[in-house]
Amino acid sequence: MTVQDIYDILDAYAPFSLQESYDNSGLLAGDPDRTVSRILLALDITMPVIAEAAEKHCDLILAHHPVIWNPLKAVTPAHPVWHLIRHDIAAICSHTCLDIAPGGLNDHVGELLAAQIPMQNKAALAVLSPGRMLGCTAELVTEMTTAALADALRTVFGRESLRYFTADPERKIRKIAWCTGSGGDLIPDAVAAGADALITGDCKHSIWAEAQNRSFTLFDCGHFETEVPVVQLFQKILRGIDAEVLVSEAGTVPFYCV
Repeated sequence: MTVQDIYDILDAYAPFSLQESYDNSGLLAGDPDRTVSRILLALDITMPVIAEAAEKHCDLILAHHPVIWNPLKAVTPAHPVWHLIRHDIAAICSHTCLDIAPGGLNDHVGELLAAQIPMQNKAALAVLSPGRMLGCTAELVTEMTTAALADALRTVFGRESLRYFTADPERKIRKIAWCTGSGGDLIPDAVAAGADALITGDCKHSIWAEAQNRSFTLFDCGHFETEVPVVQLFQKILRGIDAEVLVSEAGTVPFYCV
């Protein structure tokens, strides 16, 4: 297989043309005609992930977050792209196009949620345009208190603790909304959809203030934790290809909690 073959598989599943205007998904480094025998999957293309790819003789790194966001004015050892070029490793990034695609990251995380929290009547949270949905909603088969839902979310996302706001820990949750990554701006959409809580990550202070002002239940389960399941989705998309697919061991949450 070639880098272009992998690109085409991803493009068929979640077309790169549907990415948001601010995004930079696609083939960001490397030769599209390069033969690929081993692929490393990660959420981010960081220095440790590139070092791991080089050590494991990977030809391509497939990641969710773009390794290049803004135009580069210099390529030096301080930037991951320098190391990709040095080790002759290609990079494909599938970001917002995979977030919004049917069967994309939000749908995949919905399956993880449903395995722990039985749900029904799943729908899009916000429809950007035909075939482009952002986030999801679903009704719980059995209502839960906010505190019980928090416990379930810790299990789903592998968190020892998480941040959430609620006006009442015993408030009953009957319908939830979720958006992987940083989706706190979707509180108005969640309210309009009749959701009792929004599950997302990476909420800034103003988002917490909005939740408090609306007396709306909000869960911040972490940007990394809500999006790292993308590696499982990549495995699903690439199943059966003629190349070895590895999951990065170096692509861990990039900070410590004390």
